[in-house]
Amino acid sequence: MSVTDAMTYLCDLSDLEEGSPRRIKPDGHDPIAVCRVGEAVYAVADTCSHGMASLSEGEVEGTVIYCPFHGGAFDLRSGEAVEKPCTIPIPRYDVQVENGGIFARINP
Repeated sequence: MSVTDAMTYLCDLSDLEEGSPRRIKPDGHDPIAVCRVGEAVYAVADTCSHGMASLSEGEVEGTVIYCPFHGGAFDLRSGEAVEKPCTIPIPRYDVQVENGGIFARINP
């Protein structure tokens, strides 16, 4: 089984700018924020757990993504809330890069 059989295509690696999150809306799924930090690619739920803000409109510092509304933050590696007022983690998705494409396991 190849990665594409078990995972959902999000975008091409070349579509991502270092440290700049991008909002992806896969068919049939909630939006996902995808971000490249160094050689790593992360995918988390795009909606902040504190309010209805799009995290892909926020800033990334290292492996932390900041909500543009209230300044709360989440660890891209785990989805854990790391800065108040955010206290509830967000979903984090396993990511794999294959042939220049970014794929994530987003099905439960």
